[in-house]
Amino acid sequence: MSDERRVVWRRHDAPTLETCVVHPDRREAEGVVAGMIGGEAIALRWRVGWDEAWHTRRAQIERLERHGTEVMIASDRQGVWHDGAGRHLEALDGCLDVDIGATPFTNTLAIRRLALTVGGAADITVAYVAVPALTVAAAAQRYTRLAEDRYRYEGLFRSFTGELLVDAEGLVRVYEGTFTRVEGA
Repeated sequence: MSDERRVVWRRHDAPTLETCVVHPDRREAEGVVAGMIGGEAIALRWRVGWDEAWHTRRAQIERLERHGTEVMIASDRQGVWHDGAGRHLEALDGCLDVDIGATPFTNTLAIRRLALTVGGAADITVAYVAVPALTVAAAAQRYTRLAEDRYRYEGLFRSFTGELLVDAEGLVRVYEGTFTRVEGA
């Protein structure tokens, strides 16, 4: 990615909209999600940063309608994680990616970092941020590249499978049954 990108996703399995801005020069993306998730009205702001190899370096997620409800985590290149107070999060050791359950942007991080060839597959463990609870846990996932612009994503930790249709930069256009990018945004 070379220029700032602005995208909007509509969620199908929960009535939400998200706006996301990707800042490739800063290796950072940020987004706002608003709607209903798990029967709860939610307004969520997130920000994620990565290094030149697409390893997640930090993530901040904040529930806007619940003041003080915030998760901040940071990682080194080896997948050693700490919370916002600097405490080591041992349960996340080895995770190189973050997956925020409310946004398809975080799939881009794994897609870009893995750089799979067509037919290739990889099992990974991510720091998964569940929404709306904002709990963080290690979660097993698998990515399989089916074509130049298609991946099979498997959330092994929850027995979920879906296909992702992506653009040339790895940003999700369609996440089967879950998200669709609002074109022209």
